[in-house]
Amino acid sequence: MPRRPLWLAALLLLALAGGAVYWLVTPARTAVPLVRGQVPPERLAAHCDGAIGPPRIEPITDRVLLAIGHDLASTILIRTDIGNVIVDVGMSPARAAPVREALLAASPGPVVAIVYTHSHIDHVGGASAWVEPGTEIWATDAFLDHFIKQYGAFRRAEARRGAAQFGAHVAEDSLPCSALGRRADLDAALSTGVRFPTRTFTGAQDLTIGGVRIHLREAHGETHDQLFVHLPDEDVLLAGDNFYRAFPNLYTLRGTSPRPIDAWIASLDAMRRLEPAHLVPSHTAPIAGEADVLAALTRYRDAIQWVRDRVIERANEGHSIDRIAAEVGLPPALADAPELAELYGQVDWSARAIYGERLGWFDERPEALAPLPPAERARRFLDAMGGPEAVRARAQKALEGGDPRWAAELYALLRDHDPQSMSSGTPDALALAGALEAIAAGTANTNGRGYLLETAHRLRHGEAPLTAPAIDPAVLDALPVAHFFAVMATRLDPELAAGVHESARFHFTDTGERFVVTVRHGIAEVVAGDPLPGTPEPIAAVTTTTGTWRRLATDLLSPLAAATSGDLQIAGDPLAFRRFTARFRRGL
Repeated sequence: MPRRPLWLAALLLLALAGGAVYWLVTPARTAVPLVRGQVPPERLAAHCDGAIGPPRIEPITDRVLLAIGHDLASTILIRTDIGNVIVDVGMSPARAAPVREALLAASPGPVVAIVYTHSHIDHVGGASAWVEPGTEIWATDAFLDHFIKQYGAFRRAEARRGAAQFGAHVAEDSLPCSALGRRADLDAALSTGVRFPTRTFTGAQDLTIGGVRIHLREAHGETHDQLFVHLPDEDVLLAGDNFYRAFPNLYTLRGTSPRPIDAWIASLDAMRRLEPAHLVPSHTAPIAGEADVLAALTRYRDAIQWVRDRVIERANEGHSIDRIAAEVGLPPALADAPELAELYGQVDWSARAIYGERLGWFDERPEALAPLPPAERARRFLDAMGGPEAVRARAQKALEGGDPRWAAELYALLRDHDPQSMSSGTPDALALAGALEAIAAGTANTNGRGYLLETAHRLRHGEAPLTAPAIDPAVLDALPVAHFFAVMATRLDPELAAGVHESARFHFTDTGERFVVTVRHGIAEVVAGDPLPGTPEPIAAVTTTTGTWRRLATDLLSPLAAATSGDLQIAGDPLAFRRFTARFRRGL
């Protein structure tokens, strides 16, 4: 028999065998139903009662006490042999005072140290109620920079959006809690009592205070200055804001820097390695039992990774950001977990944030490269749909037919076409308010619900003016003077600076710092130290102290009063310097 057919037969048998092995070892595909961890609105009150509850002091161990339900964030006391260590101090001195009284009644003694898990105001604003002579305040090295960003160039935008997110004018029966804790007291928070850290670290810091071992670990997640606290002798983990009983807020409606998703996952893995018996978040109720703690932490990190991976997968397939946000959900095993209901964070918002952080705003839709201006786009859509009155009729029909989301889309076209039609109290404004309220009625997420209802309130009653926070002198004096110059640059009025090219120099006698501010092409360039090449000769040279400048910049002191007292010295033309500063909004 010829040899060639035998070789062919052998090869065929090998191919068949390989195919059989392939099918044996290759896993079968199983469709994963993607669902959302949303809960019906009627369960919000149950969550507020069960995960937060009334104000109380809850013992975790003999040395660890939790004050929960008093404020948006909890306060934790660690009892040591020489006094108390306090982890997070509440949103304001007004809210912190009764918490201090209750905790120190249960554990009398001095406050020897404070630990900030991060710089959000609900964790640090009540410090003045807690600080005593000699109290050390611990935080990460990144604390100050992160805190300052909250009061920087975007402060007004963040304040306006934050007031909407937390439902500043929303009735308590419509928003009984903030999903993470008691409703935020925004008015009280304007009088912040924050005190800046006296001790900071990067990476890890192991302390022993009054015989109690306290391990601090930097853990980027909800913020870039986050830490968690491990008490190995108590088998207690204080998680800060990297874990709480709601889907994590990977994106916040009030507006923040992109949250480091990979670092957040890594922080949860670091917590899992500790295998604590008690998990105490800074928001919502604690979890006890090593197995339950491990399971909750594992599901939490898995949910974050699931959303991240699905966004990457679909982006690589070329899907648009809107499609990704609409299609990404959680598998049932995660969506059904009690700590992953979308009561604070939300999956679709998170998907958008992850996409934007990794790939930016462009999502491969070519029409996005040359979009029509909103007003023109709205006009053309209205024309195509029969004109404004036809669209109003369609919107009203949608609202009456139980489709408020479509009604809101249609009213948004009318708004973009004619913003004046949405002035507060107008028929269109009231109709859009009704659509938003109807959407909110089906929304359990407290941030989304608050934002919808607060926006409806503004449409009905008008914008409430933003209240500037009361500036605590202790806070003011601790802020770097460079911060004020950075904010000053963003406040230049380009219409008052048109065609201007001039500079002013500043010297601070108490620190030796020097700055040059140059107005050019409608921008304000701030340079620390010597002026850059091409800088014009200064119209004035200002000599003062950082303390005086801080008060000038915040309108606590008038330039005339400072100059009259000699605290502000101007070499050059004072009138020219006054014109220079007048080009900036809100003075300095």
